[in-house]
Amino acid sequence: MKSSKSQRFRLVFALFFFFFGAAKWCSAQTISDCAGAVVLCGDLYTETEATLNTGDVYEYTGACNASLEQSSLWYTFTVQEDGLLSFIIDPLNPMDDYDWGLFDITTGGCEGIGTPILSPEVGCNSFGLNPPEPNGATGISTANGGTGSSNGPGNLNGPAFNADLPVVAGETYALVVMNWTNSLEGYDIDFGQSTASLYDEVPPAPASYTVDCALQQFTVVLNEPVLVSTVEPEDFELEGPAGEIYEFEGVTAMDLAGDLASEFELELEGEIAYSGAYFMRLTDVSNGVEDPCGNVGQGVSALDLVVLEPPLSWEVQEVVLCPDDAAALTVNSVVIQPSNTSYTYLWSYDMAGAPMVSDASGMETIGDGVYSVTISTDPPCFFAEGAFNVTTEECSLTLPNVITPGNGDALNNSFTVDGLQAWPGSAIRIYNRWGDLLYSSENFGATAGWDPQIEEAAEGTYYYELRIRQGDDEITIKSMEGEQTYIPTGDPVLLITGSFALMR
Repeated sequence: MKSSKSQRFRLVFALFFFFFGAAKWCSAQTISDCAGAVVLCGDLYTETEATLNTGDVYEYTGACNASLEQSSLWYTFTVQEDGLLSFIIDPLNPMDDYDWGLFDITTGGCEGIGTPILSPEVGCNSFGLNPPEPNGATGISTANGGTGSSNGPGNLNGPAFNADLPVVAGETYALVVMNWTNSLEGYDIDFGQSTASLYDEVPPAPASYTVDCALQQFTVVLNEPVLVSTVEPEDFELEGPAGEIYEFEGVTAMDLAGDLASEFELELEGEIAYSGAYFMRLTDVSNGVEDPCGNVGQGVSALDLVVLEPPLSWEVQEVVLCPDDAAALTVNSVVIQPSNTSYTYLWSYDMAGAPMVSDASGMETIGDGVYSVTISTDPPCFFAEGAFNVTTEECSLTLPNVITPGNGDALNNSFTVDGLQAWPGSAIRIYNRWGDLLYSSENFGATAGWDPQIEEAAEGTYYYELRIRQGDDEITIKSMEGEQTYIPTGDPVLLITGSFALMR
């Protein structure tokens, strides 16, 4: 008396625990998971060794299979031209019973299998007979009497074949084949009756490139998965605007699934020196990148690369103001930032627990405290920090004893008298050691000071006469000799003379 496969499903749970326990003692067969599916590249595929494994992930296999997975192998293919899909799974031993499920994974991928929207089930067949009846072939084939899209279990619901399935170019399918008799003799899968074109004959090509802001790591996404074993750093090269060639010293698969990946991270050998139009190409130096069907990668992509100069940091700078004065703090007043890169600025000032933020390249002081700034390249990649400590003191003048113009930083470039802006109308004369007048100003406190070019003044000692409009006020002057306070004498102008060193 024949028993139906629906009766056999009642026994499958016991069998499942047996086979699952056995599978834990052998190495995982990734082709028993959809993510590691075999890519079909021809009409006829022969599986000479079936499996008793369900892979690393226990997956949904179709309604006709009661969602159960047993002794499974997964296959995948992408439709190249519209038509009808047909295939025949023919056991090498006609007594063996093979069941299958077919899923459209175009949108949801393998992860979407089991959901009717993301990766819907489009075909399922679990027809089968009990010994001594042979089971024979199954699949999708109207020519072999196929009807419907979901047949089985057993011999109670539909024939061993489903009706031909219309498919459209660009759709990707996953086929799971399950070995219900647990034979290891294998089977043939023949797609020869299909009118649709199913197999990939298009070479892999770059779909997109991205690069980190330091121009050291390039990420390439190919238009299809390729065999990771065929991917080497030499398969990629970068050509610069002048035809110079940059090579890569490392490549890493970023979306590895089985032995396939489509996204790779490349590590550049050396550094890119200047901005411009670059070209990234696939090469065949190491026999090229191959997809599962043996197509060798090709293609060139244009990249606009921008070399960013890191901003420069500095230690906290002291800024002393007279009462009621304010200062314009700017990053270039301390360290001159590179001019060939755009930067963004984030200033912060915290006084009495009330933070303030500015995104300009400078900030006007609004009181004593520490003003901090973070400078970043635009786009963000490199960062630098600096700060000003602003304090207010009773007004005094500070006379420098040395200046260092043109030495590569923005510090101490000019001869200035700090605090002189509080004494408008003060004049200065600067002479060399031969008494030649090199510089003069009738309102020196309102200027940026004397910043001589190298052809104007060499290293050496220079002399000044500073006339300050003192009026009836006391004046405190700081110099290398110390601090001295001048009491009004009735003369409205206080004359101060001295010297300073110029060093380059």
